[in-house]
Amino acid sequence: MAMYDDGCRGKAWIGGAVTGLVVMLALLIIGHQSFAAALFLGLVVFGLFGALLVWAFCEGRDPGLAVPHAMAAPIAVPVAPVAPVADLPTSAPVGSEAPKAEAPKVEVPVAEAAVAATPKAPVATAKAAPDDAPEATAGEGRKPAGLPGPRNGQADDLKKIEGIGPKLEERLHRWGVFHFDQIAGWGPEEIAFADAAMPRFKGRCTRDKWVAQAKIIVDEGLEAFLERAKTNDY
Repeated sequence: MAMYDDGCRGKAWIGGAVTGLVVMLALLIIGHQSFAAALFLGLVVFGLFGALLVWAFCEGRDPGLAVPHAMAAPIAVPVAPVAPVADLPTSAPVGSEAPKAEAPKVEVPVAEAAVAATPKAPVATAKAAPDDAPEATAGEGRKPAGLPGPRNGQADDLKKIEGIGPKLEERLHRWGVFHFDQIAGWGPEEIAFADAAMPRFKGRCTRDKWVAQAKIIVDEGLEAFLERAKTNDY
């Protein structure tokens, strides 16, 4: 083992010498230093670098305590005890899923169950008043004379008269009124009947002057009426 130590130191000093020589040559060739200066710096590097190598790689090795690697005693490494693994059930087949735990059943209190089971009272909904209101009774004028059907199977478009919409036109058809000249021939009693009998439109016939509009259509034509309707000239 002493030979091994001497060899380590020798190699370290050889490395220092090589390094000092390289430094000296570099100073002579590249640095253009004098030989004496280059030699001095080379020796300094040799001493310092060689000592550094000896301290780093060769110091602390005691030949008397060195033991061959093959004869070195094995180092016992403590091993932490391993907790025993719980035995798996042998009845479950390989690859099958473990049985799932069932959620505990929650009992509903009797009071809450009774409230939940109590039927809700039906909500009363207000019914809209039907469009087809009862006809006028006696003493509210006279119902206009009607036809069994429109002449030549073609009724006039009574909606051209201001104030008559689809619902009121349908009511007039049920009375047998299909043409403008029928409305134009109404008298006070027929007007009173229409004012009272129209559902949700009481007095509409008088306010919108149905009879006057119908007379203009009959006497002057529909085009003239539509022109006068722009200014409500009835």
